[in-house]
Amino acid sequence: MTIASCIWIGVEYLATDVAVAALRQHRRSRQVFCGRLAVADDLRRAVNEQPSAPRADGLEPEWHDADAGTIIGGGLLSDLLRQRRPVEEVVLVLPPWDAPHHCGAIEALALPLAVSLEVPLEVPLEVPLEVTLDHARGFIERVAIGAAAAKAVMSAPASRGMTILSQPTTAGTALGAGLQALTETWVRIERPRWQQQSLQLNVMQPEAWLSERAETTP
Repeated sequence: MTIASCIWIGVEYLATDVAVAALRQHRRSRQVFCGRLAVADDLRRAVNEQPSAPRADGLEPEWHDADAGTIIGGGLLSDLLRQRRPVEEVVLVLPPWDAPHHCGAIEALALPLAVSLEVPLEVPLEVPLEVTLDHARGFIERVAIGAAAAKAVMSAPASRGMTILSQPTTAGTALGAGLQALTETWVRIERPRWQQQSLQLNVMQPEAWLSERAETTP
């Protein structure tokens, strides 16, 4: 019997303890981790160090370098999902709601040389506009591409559906709050289309997802 796959997208944003706990609850599935592996070395090491004896047929986790926030990465993910059928579940890990602060943000402000960088600034540093736009674009593409690739290869009863894992922290900026509302609204409106195919579509925090899987794992 072909073993179903559990596909993880965006592992660079996945907490190590969540990945390890989830691996223990999916030992009957082929674990396929996808994302920007160059920034996920610690996660990869922790997952690979987990005992392999109880795993079905000795299957070890797979690792693939594919960024779901890009068109090229999305194409690689689509091909990978087709090759790993049947797909039990796709777990899309979202980045933080807010755009990241770059180390070069201080230089971008062109501060006078007399100002010491060790002295706290009274005015918080703003995220450069290009960073904000890139974050918003990549965020939306990540959700759209990941969902399209997942839905194309899933079919009940072998497939559960897709879960979007949000970060545990709440949005602290207007952009972050907008992306959070956009994601939650998109899931709410899109969910009935998945349900027509007997597939689930949810957005939840990692702790809730782990708790739900623990309750359903025999």
